[in-house]
Amino acid sequence: MRVWFLLCVVLLAGCASRTRNLVPGGDFEPTSEFEGVPAGWSATSVPRTADYVEFSWDREVSRDGDRSISISISEDHPDDPIAYNWTRTIRGWKVGETYELKGFVRARNLKEAAWIVVQCWNLEYEELVGFASTQSDHPVRGTTDWVRVGQVFEIPVGTEEIRIRAGIAAPDNRGGQVWFDGIEIRRSR
Repeated sequence: MRVWFLLCVVLLAGCASRTRNLVPGGDFEPTSEFEGVPAGWSATSVPRTADYVEFSWDREVSRDGDRSISISISEDHPDDPIAYNWTRTIRGWKVGETYELKGFVRARNLKEAAWIVVQCWNLEYEELVGFASTQSDHPVRGTTDWVRVGQVFEIPVGTEEIRIRAGIAAPDNRGGQVWFDGIEIRRSR
């Protein structure tokens, strides 16, 4: 009986210590198909190269559930250096606290690493006051199955808005494609 009680206490403590995910919709499952993109997310592209990139709320490839997001760059993309990404603003964070960014990335024919980044902006969006990226510690390139990536970061003083971006760069990734799923940010314990 005593062992059973201790097991219950440990399980309840584990559940209680799980912090809230600040990235709603980071699993990319449908909440509404009204606009054809996952709720709260938008594709960031450049009009002059829009014909050379495809953003997809993918029904064919996913890690968990039925959907992921993807970016595909055509073989004939111009030499313009552009960072294509899915982006979302997040809420519920506190300055000075430490958080952990996690997600899953899958790649096909990437020469340059895919990334998930956190950008901490000041009120006027004039200054990037903080930045964290999965690209250096968890470079995902080539052709891979799902790879878990992550990064721990602290919200610096002066942060007024936080944006999360998941993407790849051109022109080095011509002919490549990336998928993202299970993106989350949680306060570190």
